[in-house]
Amino acid sequence: MKAIALISTVAFLASANLSVAAEEIVGIVESVNTSNGTLSLQSGHSFTFDNATVLYGILPGQRIGVTYEGPKGIGAYNPHPARRRDIDID
Repeated sequence: MKAIALISTVAFLASANLSVAAEEIVGIVESVNTSNGTLSLQSGHSFTFDNATVLYGILPGQRIGVTYEGPKGIGAYNPHPARRRDIDID
């Protein structure tokens, strides 16, 4: 039992460490190249994504958020998703 508790504690701490290492930035897209997986923001920040499919549909001029570690992009997202409207149907 102690071994299982130790393993799960180590796994939890390792996953927490990974989430702390990633950073986020929000900016306006300067350029995007899905062929080589690169994204540049107007702020001068540039990122390379191993998975270029996260860049599909992103266009210059859009405001996006980027999760990254150093120059390596991890994910791109809409920093202000549309709010859900609750509609009462009678």
